[in-house]
Amino acid sequence: MARESPSVQRASVTIVPSLAAYTTMMRRDRQRLGLRECRAAWLLGITVGQYRRLEAGDETLIPAKLWERMIDVFGWPR
Repeated sequence: MARESPSVQRASVTIVPSLAAYTTMMRRDRQRLGLRECRAAWLLGITVGQYRRLEAGDETLIPAKLWERMIDVFGWPR
């Protein structure tokens, strides 16, 4: 069976495999920026529930557009 590439195209949405450390980075940088979960969710364009699942590590795949917004909002290097 062939292995999928790191970036998988599904229904015209590119999915980026999650990194193990992104949950810790999200919490740390949200607090560093003085953001509540609801404000961080709003800046990312997702619901508070979706944000909480991301920060808890319950989401295993992150759409590429959301990942790009996370990079911009939290100031992560590309």
